[in-house]
Amino acid sequence: MANNTVSVQLLERIANVGKEGEIIEVSHAYARNFLIAKKLARLATPELIKREAEKKKKAQDNKSHLVEARHEIAEKLHNTTITFELAGSKDKIFWGLGEHEIIIEIKKKYGVELEKKHILLPEGHKLKQVGVTDIKINLGSDVNIKMHVEIKSK
Repeated sequence: MANNTVSVQLLERIANVGKEGEIIEVSHAYARNFLIAKKLARLATPELIKREAEKKKKAQDNKSHLVEARHEIAEKLHNTTITFELAGSKDKIFWGLGEHEIIIEIKKKYGVELEKKHILLPEGHKLKQVGVTDIKINLGSDVNIKMHVEIKSK
């Protein structure tokens, strides 16, 4: 019995079949009569299969490098304290301290660049109380850091 399947690369996401860019094995008739005819897929040449495999390997290497970098950042920042001296009264400061100011201070003190989405403030609001507050830094699904922010009033 002859092999009746062919490799195709999907050009669009197709429910219950696969995602865009994915190379799949389908029957010759399904490929010719439906996928290729409706321009939903193209025949996967050996060069295309090799290129996609290299791209997948490169993405996997990149991901593992990013995980290592996140763990290094976590070791640097975990349970550290950053201090701010801001204008305010006895127990409250004016305006509040937000993610942006915290990011700038972390970059200045530790040389680590973060984005606003990484900083999780308590209750999602700016910090306005004088004293020490714990914040969370989420660097990804597997890396969460606790830092302390100390606010002093001038």
